[in-house]
Amino acid sequence: MSDFTMDALDFLVQCVAGALAFWYAGRFLPADFESRGWAAVRWSIIYALVQFAVSTLTTDWKSYERFLAIVPQFALLFFLSGAFFTKDKFRQTFVAASFASGWDILRFAVSPLAHAAFVAWGPAWAWAVNEAVARGVPAETVMFLMQATNDAAVLLIIAGCRAVQLGLLALYLSGIVRFFPPKDYALRFHDSLFLLFPCTVAMALDLTVRMLTLSADNSALMLIYDRVPETLLLLPLASLLLLGMVVSSVALFRGLVQAKDEEQKRLLLEQSVAGVHREVEELQNVYADLKGLRHDLRNHIASLAAYVRRIAPQGDAQMDAYLGQMTDAVAQLDFADDTGHPITDVIVHQARRDAEKRGVAFSADFHWPKDGRLDIYDVSVILSNALANALEAAAREISIRSYEKGRLFFIEAANDFTRELHWDGATGLPATSKPNEAMHGMGLANIRRTAQKYKGEMDIQIKEENGQKKFVLTVMLYEKGNGEG
Repeated sequence: MSDFTMDALDFLVQCVAGALAFWYAGRFLPADFESRGWAAVRWSIIYALVQFAVSTLTTDWKSYERFLAIVPQFALLFFLSGAFFTKDKFRQTFVAASFASGWDILRFAVSPLAHAAFVAWGPAWAWAVNEAVARGVPAETVMFLMQATNDAAVLLIIAGCRAVQLGLLALYLSGIVRFFPPKDYALRFHDSLFLLFPCTVAMALDLTVRMLTLSADNSALMLIYDRVPETLLLLPLASLLLLGMVVSSVALFRGLVQAKDEEQKRLLLEQSVAGVHREVEELQNVYADLKGLRHDLRNHIASLAAYVRRIAPQGDAQMDAYLGQMTDAVAQLDFADDTGHPITDVIVHQARRDAEKRGVAFSADFHWPKDGRLDIYDVSVILSNALANALEAAAREISIRSYEKGRLFFIEAANDFTRELHWDGATGLPATSKPNEAMHGMGLANIRRTAQKYKGEMDIQIKEENGQKKFVLTVMLYEKGNGEG
């Protein structure tokens, strides 16, 4: 087989690998180009040309020395990811290290497959030659067919092994992409070290195996396959396990990130609940004072009205108007919603006022559960977060209601919306549209946690009513009876 054919095959393989590298980098870094297709073509050609040049320059190196070619490959990937995508040195470093280590390890992993294919091809090729000679095929024709068939078989075996290598690489990269934290997670220095250590260990172990199995003669590895057939299975297995270690470390890292995020949210929830406790006590005092103030003001106004009628039997228009304004002002202190508990009265009343300021229709049918044993603090967390989310997203209307079924207490908040709704794959909840995601988007998570304290759950449904989208949040709480923990 000609060198040109092998070079063409190698260049094609490098182009496909470059395309995989472009896709892989795009899963970690925001794009910094206009046309994705044209960018992918340029990336793949640059990658293939540089890799082909490095491969040509290192042809005379010993097999284990050619492992050092991973250094320019790493530098190339780091440079390309920074040139085509938004620069992020920690993510660029991980993209380059994980891709380069995976590609090199897999090249070593498929060599037993090539060896097995060549071993199987030898007897088949000899049988075909003998058959041709036995049938009286001219020697010149036999020689031509032997050369052509052998070249085709070698090309097919090498191309097949390369295809397997590229397929395994795609699976390996997909595994990393699946478990890696989202693009908006900012990698820090110690995060980068945690992710790079497995890649470095994998490359070091791969180099160690090469140095133990290869000598100055490149055929030594094939001799080991013949002398110790077990290595045909053990070496690919070891290489795949090394890559599995890299993917597992990424999955572990994602779990740590999620655990840290959950812990942060739990602490913020505890702080929120503590704040609610203080506010509830203050609101109870204010509510009691307001009730007394309303009662006293009404009495004062009634006394003033009686006095005016006594001293001015014919009436005083200005005084009557003044007293009417005072009566209206006192009426504003009355809450339109009587929920059965002063705290939920205040929360619903405040939400109604905010909705009126925004020109949003507000309807409430919320009532404190009869003989319920729910904690007012927990219900306040659910009610205030549900109404806050509804007020933020509502376009024209909001509704809040509650109802009971046996020992189950339900809170339902609904609002129409016009914005596009995006879902967080990790939590299964709608993602916040606010810029600071670390401090926002926790309302629904807080509601879910609070509901789970009462063996309950939260449900979200998106409905279509009169051509408008409607967001319906339902929270179920189990009311504990006497003697229940």
